[in-house]
Amino acid sequence: MMITQEYLKAKQNTLKNNQLFQKLNSSQYKLNEFAVIAHNISFWVMSFQDLLRINLSRITDREYYQIVQQHFIEDLGHEKWFLHDLKMMDLEQPNLQVLYSKPHAAVRDATFSLMSEVFRANYDYERIMIILTLESAGHVFFEYIANFVEKHNYHHELKYFSNHHLGVEKNHELFEEEIQACLNNFQLNYEELNKLFNMIDRMFQAFELMFDGLAIALPNTRTLEAAINLS
Repeated sequence: MMITQEYLKAKQNTLKNNQLFQKLNSSQYKLNEFAVIAHNISFWVMSFQDLLRINLSRITDREYYQIVQQHFIEDLGHEKWFLHDLKMMDLEQPNLQVLYSKPHAAVRDATFSLMSEVFRANYDYERIMIILTLESAGHVFFEYIANFVEKHNYHHELKYFSNHHLGVEKNHELFEEEIQACLNNFQLNYEELNKLFNMIDRMFQAFELMFDGLAIALPNTRTLEAAINLS
């Protein structure tokens, strides 16, 4: 199963080219523009705990259950950091009408797609790989977001979008090593391994969709440059 680690790394490198991260690296954006991302990702953040909970409940092996349960416990409460950050950016918590509005559609669609993988999984190794894939994509997102927040000196006010959260995510590397060791116990044939890769592909496609939706919500750099020149 070591080949799955290499595959996840390759998918991470591709995800880093997403337009959202390229935009954030442009140094053109301020906190009020970044706040659009925070607001629009609400549906995913608030659904994430349910995904983890349901996925955990479907694990059949007791040893694997205990390992994944510890990961679930460590992730509890992160949505409170998110709500804290909305408040610090003077953003109201989105109501139902906003959450189900067109600007939030990409994040909703991606969330539903990711959630569907929990119900498509038939074996524990697939459920474990769901967690590892979420962690893999999350590392990319939080690294770029935390760098943006740090660069603009917003890290003192924020928790979810800062190095505070990124540090916790990196601590999950111990979990990833432990769970990867469990995966090495599985001897998969070509068909099973191919099915696993297809699941990883679908999940990363969902994150591409999500991040593309967030990127579209940001003004392009030419618009920002024109505004700066006029000011």
